[in-house]
Amino acid sequence: MKLFRHIKIGSKINKLLIASALSIGISSEVLGAESLQQLYRQSAPPPKHVTIYTAKEIITMSPTIKSANAVAVRDGKIIDVGDAMKLQERFKESKGLIVDDTFSNKVITPGLIDPHLHFWLFALVSNAHFITPADWQLPWGDVKGVVGEKAYQDSLKALDTSLKDPNEMLFTWGYHASFHGKLNRTILDKISTTRPIIVWQRSVHEFYFNTKALEFLKQKESDWKGLGEASTMMSWKDGRVWEKGMYPLLPILFPIIGSPEKFELGLKRARDYIHAGGITAASDPGVQLPEKMILQMISVLENGAMPFNYYLIPAGNVIYDMNGKDADKAVAVARDMVERLNGNHVKWEKEQIKLFTDGAVFSQLMQMQDGYLDGHDGEWIQKPKDFADSAWAFWKEGYQLIVHQNGDMGLELTLNTLEGLLHRLPRYDHRFGIHHFAFSKLSQVERAARLDAEISSNPFYIHVLGEQYSKVGVGPERSEVMARGRSVLDAGAKLSFHSDSPMAPARPMLLAWSAVNRIGLSGEKVLGPQEKVTSEEALRAITIDAAHAIRKENQMGSIDIGKNANFTVFEENPLKVDPKSLKDLTIWGTVFEGKAYPIKKQAKGEIVSSDIKRRLELLKLKNKGLHLHSNGHKHHGDACSTNQMLQAAASMYGK
Repeated sequence: MKLFRHIKIGSKINKLLIASALSIGISSEVLGAESLQQLYRQSAPPPKHVTIYTAKEIITMSPTIKSANAVAVRDGKIIDVGDAMKLQERFKESKGLIVDDTFSNKVITPGLIDPHLHFWLFALVSNAHFITPADWQLPWGDVKGVVGEKAYQDSLKALDTSLKDPNEMLFTWGYHASFHGKLNRTILDKISTTRPIIVWQRSVHEFYFNTKALEFLKQKESDWKGLGEASTMMSWKDGRVWEKGMYPLLPILFPIIGSPEKFELGLKRARDYIHAGGITAASDPGVQLPEKMILQMISVLENGAMPFNYYLIPAGNVIYDMNGKDADKAVAVARDMVERLNGNHVKWEKEQIKLFTDGAVFSQLMQMQDGYLDGHDGEWIQKPKDFADSAWAFWKEGYQLIVHQNGDMGLELTLNTLEGLLHRLPRYDHRFGIHHFAFSKLSQVERAARLDAEISSNPFYIHVLGEQYSKVGVGPERSEVMARGRSVLDAGAKLSFHSDSPMAPARPMLLAWSAVNRIGLSGEKVLGPQEKVTSEEALRAITIDAAHAIRKENQMGSIDIGKNANFTVFEENPLKVDPKSLKDLTIWGTVFEGKAYPIKKQAKGEIVSSDIKRRLELLKLKNKGLHLHSNGHKHHGDACSTNQMLQAAASMYGK
């Protein structure tokens, strides 16, 4: 930067150099205050309506601005960063200058980013009564976790008693056989024979009904027969449907669980829930909803106080299947859908697409190269041939591919496909995204880095599943290094973190805590300590590197001049606190496009209790006969695969 001061050049070129420097995010502190002031004197008066936010500290995540305690904002953009006194002096002639000291005792970071969550799905479940294994702290109220078969059934009875209208449906979400034991129609009938009861499983891939609910839905046993593969995933006796067995009922259920009134309430709740995590931008890979639901989503969110950007990415596999596996037609359909139905903050990404490899980690249906300890098989969500066919169709058209992968065999397919794509049509800066990244081998990590793949992992896996999977199905050698971190960074690959909410809480600081500490559910055991990352690396993974994963690094992710004025405001410095307290940091709120949005109620989302005894009880459930593969069926059981299923069914519900 000293070069600017030593070269004797004309004033026009000088202005151009300074303007160029500002446009790429070089602070006036770097250029020198006199240069910026000279620019103002020679070209124009100081900008109007500038707001300077002061802070105790500002963590910029910038390559050029290392220290600051103030940031100047105008029209939703950052126009300067540096020392508070110097910025106030610099802009003292600015008409309408506001110096906002609200954050003078707080710490500002770039706005947090979740590059992979499912907003609309959380909007649907948020209308249900929560009965889940873990506690939930939500903007509209807290819910205590329930563990054990008797405790779960007692909670259902309590809910039944609490509903004043005897005809009101009892609709609940969060049941999981691994934590709540057996469930069927007979059990639900013991709760009530007069009130319809519908239970939506924790991973949203199956429903349970009592007899009254089946009557309410006008279902007969004969309706569940003769439906081909769907009928094999429907049990009239148990009042249960799963996987493709959900298809015949979802068009009937959607008007109930996704009615315009309920969906609007759910969208507002989901908006407040996401914001309470300090999130200022979120990407939703794999959206394929009816137009009327997308229009309602845009209308509700754009007309309210929307404190974050919400980016939608089409579900390429659904489009591919719905168009007879004609890959080129799928590309044309995807192009058409993203050109319509866009708002200011809710909008489609035009050249990004979501594809799938193997099954879900929560149900141990990921494809593993060395198999499972109990001999069961994983599943493919997209068959390898279909995955490769659809990947090539979108790749050759310049799309960024976002791939759902969980098992190391799924990763091998992903890497083989990427290598083949690069051989057929080399591309620079393709940002091929490998998402979830539950299981991998070191050789695969190194190969992914060589192929310039970007890794977006869900580090919550290691906390919630690592110890249990060490004992069940997978074994410690593989389970303790789930969601690798250190090896990814050491190999030179980009690493971001995401929640896949509602599968994990939409809380970036919880993800950071998981990756930094790698503490299991017991609260005691550290899993794969060699894969720990530092607090700073974790913060990068939910700010600038998360922005890079969604191709927004020139707009957000760091506090640099020219970028959006999106900040997360902490009470403490996340880089200076004990790393074990990262998940417990208090977030005051956010600044989005220059406007402050305080969090009305602290809500950490899903919380595994700090009571070690209770967490150990969770781990012991397996030994009490509660199995991952409950009720004798297999299921995908994560938000991504359920997205595919629900959205296909939603299309049947109506355009």
